[in-house]
This record gives sequence, C-alpha cells and structure tokens, in this order.
Amino acid sequence: MKNPFIPSHSPICRVADLIMIFGIAVAGLVAAIAAVFVQVSA
Repeated sequence: MKNPFIPSHSPICRVADLIMIFGIAVAGLVAAIAAVFVQVSA
C-alpha cells in the first residue's frame, strides 16, 4: 500500500498538485484583498 502523502512522480500529477496549492494561495489572497477593500470602502 502506497503512502498518499508522498508526491507522485507523474508530471501531470505534479502540475495538478501545484495548481491546487497555488489555487488555495490565490483564493486566500483574493479574500484578503476583498476584505481590505470592503473595510476601506465602508
């Protein structure tokens, strides 16, 4: 049985991992900017 926490060696899976990681980071950044914008505009 393989350990699910070991990254895959397949390039497609690595790209998918990077997209998930950066997608979460970008979503957090957008949420922070939106929160600041709401505070400033209010």
